[in-house]
Amino acid sequence: MRAALLVAWLASSIASKIAPTLSYAGKDSIHSFLYGYDSLPKVLLLLEKPEGPTADGPKVDKPSEPPSWFTSVAVAFKDGRKKTASFAMVEGDDARKVAARLGIQGELPSSGLLIGCMLDGKSSGSFSIFDGYLGDGKGKVVREVRAFVQMLVDGTMERGSILPSFPPPDVPRKTNAISLLELTYETLPTHCFGGAKSLCVIALLPERDVQCPEEMKSLASRHRNDPVQFTWLKTKGQEEFMSAFGVESSQLPVLVVVRSGKRSRFALSEGGLDVPTNAEFIDNILGGGGSFKRIAELPELTPPYLMESETKGEL
Repeated sequence: MRAALLVAWLASSIASKIAPTLSYAGKDSIHSFLYGYDSLPKVLLLLEKPEGPTADGPKVDKPSEPPSWFTSVAVAFKDGRKKTASFAMVEGDDARKVAARLGIQGELPSSGLLIGCMLDGKSSGSFSIFDGYLGDGKGKVVREVRAFVQMLVDGTMERGSILPSFPPPDVPRKTNAISLLELTYETLPTHCFGGAKSLCVIALLPERDVQCPEEMKSLASRHRNDPVQFTWLKTKGQEEFMSAFGVESSQLPVLVVVRSGKRSRFALSEGGLDVPTNAEFIDNILGGGGSFKRIAELPELTPPYLMESETKGEL
C-alpha cells in the first residue's frame, strides 16, 4: 500500500513539473509559459475540467493531473535537464478562455484539444492544432502526437495561424520607503534644499506642536513613489526662516513646497494640514501646475546653539 502511494506521489510530482497546469492570467499564466520561460516550441493541452463529486468524495478545486499519454510525450522531448519542447495543460474555464482567444469556437472535445506553438520573437509567433484523435490515449495517440511535436521542434511544420497576445501577469509596483523627517539645521541642506528629491514639502508647525503630524505621515505615504521629500519644522525661534516665505506665526500651520535650484521657487498651500486639499495641491504641482513664487535666496535655519544663547540672554 505504501509502495503504491509512493509511486503515485512520484508520478504526480514528475507530471506537475514536466507538464504543469496553467491559468489564463496571473503568475503561472499562458503569457509566462509562452514568453517568460524559454524560446522552445510550446505544446498546450486544453481540457474540460471534470465536474461533480469524485470517486473519493466531494470535488476538490485543485488542478487535475495531465493524462499519462501527454506526460509520456513530454518525457520523450526531455533528456536530463535539457528539453527541446515545453509542455503544459490548461483546464476548465481557463481552457475555454484560451480557446476563445485563439479563435476556436464551440465546446472543447471531451478528449481535449492539442495546440502547438512556434515563437518568432518575444511576443509573436504562430500556432497549429493537432487534428488527430486523442480519445483512448493509447500507443497510436502517443506516436502521432510525438510526430506532431517533432515537426514543431524540427521547424518543418507549415506556419499556422497568428498567435495572439495573452494578458501578462501583474507586476507589482515597487514600493519605496517613506521620505519624511524633521527639518533641522543639519537636515535642511542635505534633504530639503539639496537632496535627491526635486520637491521639498515643509510643514511649518505652531510652537505648541513638537511631534510630526499624522497628516504629514499620510501625505508622505501617499506620495512615497514620487520625487518629494516631506519634512516638518518646529518653528520656535525660526521667524526669519518663515518670513522668507511670507508666513507669520498667526498663520500656522502652513504647508510650503520648495523647488530648489538655480531658480529656486516656492508655493504655499491654503489648506493648512488638510490631507485631501494638500494631496490635490501636490498632485497639481507634480503634474506641472501650481503657482510658484521666485525666491532670490533660500533661507537658513537658526542653529540650536544660537537659539540657546538667545534664550539665556532673555533670562
